[in-house]
Amino acid sequence: MRCILVFLLLLLSLLTLSVTPSLAVKLNTPAPDFTLKDLQGGRQTLSGYRGKLVLLNFWSTTCPPCVQELPSLNDLYKDQKQAGLLVLGIALDPSEKPVHELAGKLRLEFPVALDSNKDVYFDSYGLFGQPVSVIIDRTGLVREKMIGAVDWNSPLIRAKIHSYLKGR
Repeated sequence: MRCILVFLLLLLSLLTLSVTPSLAVKLNTPAPDFTLKDLQGGRQTLSGYRGKLVLLNFWSTTCPPCVQELPSLNDLYKDQKQAGLLVLGIALDPSEKPVHELAGKLRLEFPVALDSNKDVYFDSYGLFGQPVSVIIDRTGLVREKMIGAVDWNSPLIRAKIHSYLKGR
């Protein structure tokens, strides 16, 4: 009897998981708002950037592809911030110190926020893997999710960002 009860409970939990909608943020839907502490002790709130093209980049200092893409992401930000691009780096490290050190070493100019508990990463956006970038248009809709390292200096990526900045 006990084995049957355990089997039924397992079956019920599997059925529940299979009908639960995915928590992953979907394209062309409003980006979930959040507020995170940044490296300067301030707060970064997504809704405060409405009207800008926002590129969220989720990364950690222990992820080599993440660290590798940060310089080209910084170049993109420096080149396009006057056109309305905001890059917000979201570090997933459990501690602020290595993030602060790496940001200083790479001379990152874009704001870096801390999501040490991965509340935004897992709970709000339903993401997995690193790095992951999410592009949010000027109206607050999610337009792209890019999984893996990106060469932000590539002509194709630059053209895509330029297109979003122009509202297309």
